[in-house]
Amino acid sequence: MSEDARDYYDEQDALAAYDRFRESLRTGNPQYFDVSEFEAIIDYLMDEGDYENGHLAIEQAMKIHPSALPVRIRYVQYLINKGKPDQALDELAFLEQIDGDNSDLYLMQGTSHLLLDDKQKAESCFKKAVALAGEELADVLYHIGTSYISVGNLEMALLYFERSYRVDPENEMVLNDLGYFYDQFGYPEKSIRFYNLYLDIDPFNPAVWFNLGIAYNRTSRFDKALDAYEYTLALNDTFYHAIFNKANSLANLERYREAIAAYREYLRSDPENDDAWCYMGECYLNQGRYKMAGRYYQKALSINAVNDIALFSYGIVLWVEKNYRGSLRLIRKAISIEEEMPDYWFTYARVLADAGQVREARKAFKKAAHLNPGNSEIWIYFAEFLHQNGMVSEAISTLKKGIRHNTNDAVIKYHLAGYLFETNDEKEAALLLETALKLDFNRHDNLFRVFPKAAQNDSVSKLIKSYTPLK
Repeated sequence: MSEDARDYYDEQDALAAYDRFRESLRTGNPQYFDVSEFEAIIDYLMDEGDYENGHLAIEQAMKIHPSALPVRIRYVQYLINKGKPDQALDELAFLEQIDGDNSDLYLMQGTSHLLLDDKQKAESCFKKAVALAGEELADVLYHIGTSYISVGNLEMALLYFERSYRVDPENEMVLNDLGYFYDQFGYPEKSIRFYNLYLDIDPFNPAVWFNLGIAYNRTSRFDKALDAYEYTLALNDTFYHAIFNKANSLANLERYREAIAAYREYLRSDPENDDAWCYMGECYLNQGRYKMAGRYYQKALSINAVNDIALFSYGIVLWVEKNYRGSLRLIRKAISIEEEMPDYWFTYARVLADAGQVREARKAFKKAAHLNPGNSEIWIYFAEFLHQNGMVSEAISTLKKGIRHNTNDAVIKYHLAGYLFETNDEKEAALLLETALKLDFNRHDNLFRVFPKAAQNDSVSKLIKSYTPLK
């Protein structure tokens, strides 16, 4: 009989044993299984994620074949899964005397020590497992990585996954896990690399295409993300999360009509998803269709009254419509849900300013600048608000604070130079203008927008002329 034929019959026997075990569970009539049959039954159940029945099979196997090494190894894994590493180590100490060259034993010892937070002993055991691995080295390294995942140590897990990859660059499980955990760890570029390596081997896995789309999205390559979601849906047209993410990518690409159509398609399967209704509203808002945007924000809020994005965005719609009272009420509610969102405070300040509530607007601008000092736009709007309300010296001091957090931003320097020229502090203004011209000459029109009379100043004209790029 050929090896292929033998493998086929072995697999058929294993499936038959598995079916008999399932039947015995259904009828409540225990049956006899030999060691190899129990191995197959337990492995099938564990691979299916049916841990409860897998553990039941292990308990039955231990009663019938208590001295069989394959059964006892699976019993140790059962103890580890049940969170009993001390008992697992006692059992492993006995098994080590029987089969001291079995790398699986040291793998499980290492995992047990990790669960007991003894990293030094765990590494010592893992080294033994690696030394005994032989042709199974890639698998052993991979399983060490998964042990570190189980205790939340992603750095060590990735180190072992990388080592496993170097031994076997075509192991799909390793490539998929490297892609997934690099994304979780905040390295989307590495994630993209490993997902693409996986897809070079197996281009028909929709879940990997979907995860690749997420990684591309994190790097703002929305066109690539869109392609990945399209491939996902070509392989599985009921992968509804891919439809949702496709809509997000289209929105990020400013293809709002297509995005709206995709959100509508998604909502047919999940009509109570308030985020999808809210994001549809965003698409209409970005098209300047404020009535439609407001309608969809209201729909989102009818499903989830504490959706802060919908509250804030509907507040923007009311602001545009000059319904300041309604706008402020909604944005205040959004802030009560997400108190540390600088964008909420910034917009709140601007609405307050338009509503003529100077004192409250000043407080809100301060809060926004405190939450996000690296956003020069907040400082510039804050200063303009102060300037418009006759607080010129405070506008100047505000921009000086802003510059300390945005040293390479030319626009904020042009604005400050304008205010300094206005207050006749020409020396400091000229120094600041020169710095701004060096940083970004093309933005110098900001100076004239702030202080139009600067165009009549000879020293300003000379400076601009000296920094004008050659054509």
